[in-house]
Amino acid sequence: MAVYTERVQAVLTKEQYKRMMEIAKQENKALSVLIREAVEERYFVPLEQQRRRQALANLLALDAPVADWSQMETEIEQGALDG
Repeated sequence: MAVYTERVQAVLTKEQYKRMMEIAKQENKALSVLIREAVEERYFVPLEQQRRRQALANLLALDAPVADWSQMETEIEQGALDG
């Protein structure tokens, strides 16, 4: 479980606060949990997706030879046995 050690202050309008508290009550969550989830979904998830897309693009750019799976599996097993 995550340990929360850093504090951030955000100032909301009365209407924003009221609406967020209504959502928190409906979802049976603390307002701080809603805010952490929103930050995660809005910023961290897209960054992780972009990182993965870039890693895939880098792998595809290698233009490495690829055989059918049974041949590759045999080569991997042989390499493990030889090593």
